[in-house]
Amino acid sequence: MAAIELAKGVWRIPTAPFDLVNSFLLADDDGSLTLVDAGLKRAHTKVLAALESLGRSAHDVQRIVLTHAHADHAGGLAGAKEATGATVLAHDRDAVYLQSGKPPQLDQTRLSGRILTRMRGSFGKVDVGQTFQDGELLPVGGGLRVVHTPGHSPGHVSLLHEPTGVLITGDAIFNVRGLRYSPATFCTDIRLSRETADRLADLDYEVAAFTHGEHVSTGAREAVRAFLRGRSR
Repeated sequence: MAAIELAKGVWRIPTAPFDLVNSFLLADDDGSLTLVDAGLKRAHTKVLAALESLGRSAHDVQRIVLTHAHADHAGGLAGAKEATGATVLAHDRDAVYLQSGKPPQLDQTRLSGRILTRMRGSFGKVDVGQTFQDGELLPVGGGLRVVHTPGHSPGHVSLLHEPTGVLITGDAIFNVRGLRYSPATFCTDIRLSRETADRLADLDYEVAAFTHGEHVSTGAREAVRAFLRGRSR
C-alpha cells in the first residue's frame, strides 16, 4: 500500500478500497513518525506496507493520535500499537472508550441510534498514554493543533498541521461523492456535530484531508467554507 504525499512530511494512507478509510503519517525533524487514526481491525497491515514503501519501519512510529473512538478509526489501533510500541494520544472525553474497547453510544433520540448502539461490536482495549484538550498544540511534526469538534463522538477532534497547512477533518466532514456531513446514524449528537463542523471554516489551511474520501489540495479552504455555508441544519 503506497503512501500519498499531501505536503512535505505528511502522507495519506488509504486502508480501504476507493479511499473510503484513510490514516495519516506525519514526520518530525528527528526522523520519528506520528500515525493519525488506525483504521479498521486489519488496517495496521496496510500502514506497515505504506511505511515500507517510504523506506521506514514500524519502530519509527512513536505516537498514534486518534481523532475519535469509533471502530473505523480505532479498530486497527491495538494491532498498530503492538507493531510499533507507540504511545497513544486522544482527547480526554474519548480516551475512556479506547481504554474500555467500547465506542460511545450513538444518538439515543433516534431509533437507528438506539438499535445500532446495541448492535455495534467492540474493538481492542488500548492504554492511552496521553490525553489532550481543545486548542492544544501537540509537539508532533512541528505542531499539530487540536480542534475539538464534538457531536460525532464526545471527544471527536479535527487536527491542523500548522507547518504545512494540512487539515485532517476526522469525521466532521466526509469527502465521499462530494463534501458532506457524517451520516446522522453514526453520531452521538448529529446537531452538535454539524454545529461544531463550522469551526473548520475559521481555520487557515491549504489541504483538506478526510478520513473518508480523497483529499482536496486546490482551493481546499474555500471548498469547505462553501460547503458549510450552503448546508442547512
